[in-house]
Amino acid sequence: MAKNSAPLTEKVLVSTETKQVLMSIKEPGERYGDVIDRVLQDRKRQDFIAHLDKIAEEGEFVPLDSDPEYAALKKEMRRESKHRQAGAAVR
Repeated sequence: MAKNSAPLTEKVLVSTETKQVLMSIKEPGERYGDVIDRVLQDRKRQDFIAHLDKIAEEGEFVPLDSDPEYAALKKEMRRESKHRQAGAAVR
């Protein structure tokens, strides 16, 4: 039934139009509060993605290959991959 077991504490007054929209997106077994929670979670996710997109567009990035730690990890991963391939060929 309800996904959120938190106690209900408030009533929210909405227009008839808003209630109709909520009814149209309400899934079986959901309360209006559940619908609102779901819409808010979607909005938070969209805002976060927009924030990441903005960082990707405007951010200043350093190439990973210039980082010695990353280069060492990459070298180690290649070495481990060769060992796994060699081990698989022996079997």
